[in-house]
Amino acid sequence: MFNLLITNVDDHLQNLGFLQLSNAQWRLTPAFDLNPFPDKDRESKTWLSADVGPVMGLAPLMAHCAYFSLTPTLALAALADVAKSVSDWRTVARHATVGLHSHELDDFAPAFEHEQMDAARKLLG
Repeated sequence: MFNLLITNVDDHLQNLGFLQLSNAQWRLTPAFDLNPFPDKDRESKTWLSADVGPVMGLAPLMAHCAYFSLTPTLALAALADVAKSVSDWRTVARHATVGLHSHELDDFAPAFEHEQMDAARKLLG
């Protein structure tokens, strides 16, 4: 979902990781290696399936949540978590670990503030 809510030009399946919780239990890692580029057209390199093609919007992704063993309720909860994280991007960007200055934020806005974020807000009510 991060790839839809951030204009990430580095979305590919090698950007997925797993953490081992026990001998037989694994979970996805938190998001990493996200590269927001505000001046790039939104383009997805990750395909949902051969029938659906690349993930280009939230609607097809949510419609196929069962493919990821998620109920619609769990998929919406995941979307809410991601949308909340992304919506706070300006605060994170100004933090000392990132180091953007306030006058630089508008240059990055198109990577985070766009139609897919609007769609997420609409889905979440």
